[in-house]
Amino acid sequence: MAAPATPLQEWLLRHATDGTPATLPGNLQRAFAADDLSLLPVFVAHGWQEHLRSEVCRGQREATDAEQQGLEAAFHAQIGLGEGHDGDLALQLGRAVDRRLEACHHVVHLTAQPMPDGRRWFRLQATASPAAPGGQLETVQVCRVESDSQALAICEAIHEVLSARGTSVEQGLFHLEGPQLGALVAILRRLALPQPDAVMALVA
Repeated sequence: MAAPATPLQEWLLRHATDGTPATLPGNLQRAFAADDLSLLPVFVAHGWQEHLRSEVCRGQREATDAEQQGLEAAFHAQIGLGEGHDGDLALQLGRAVDRRLEACHHVVHLTAQPMPDGRRWFRLQATASPAAPGGQLETVQVCRVESDSQALAICEAIHEVLSARGTSVEQGLFHLEGPQLGALVAILRRLALPQPDAVMALVA
């Protein structure tokens, strides 16, 4: 039983008059028999490379299409959307609501302020904008939450715990060492709202 043709051999057979190796030009017959790209004339080898590039691009397009279909299916399942419903309208509604809700969110900023003695002092600020508060402050962590009351509650609770543990909180400024700073950043990350689902980022 003959071995199956390799991708190179299948491609070379496109140059055969009747689709068999016997009708290939002599120089292509040698490359076909040896399954050796180096035996091809330069112009034919160039055509093979173009074919490979085209196959890679096609594979990437198919993978992207499959990924988008998977995201759509996951979104439909998440909201209980059946096959007979308007999936495009559901996506448009979801994106529109997400955009409006973004305007309602508040942000807790953890920033650092360098001091003349080389230490960094930190500050928690609740704002309505994800943009950094500005000034000579370094943004350490940003925590997006549902409302201004939540943002203020987070700041107050953290200040209370720090004060109870003996950390001075003067005019909103406090100093933490590495392990304590790591604990604060971790809790802010846990409290932050998740980013909108990737499915909502499908083509608008």
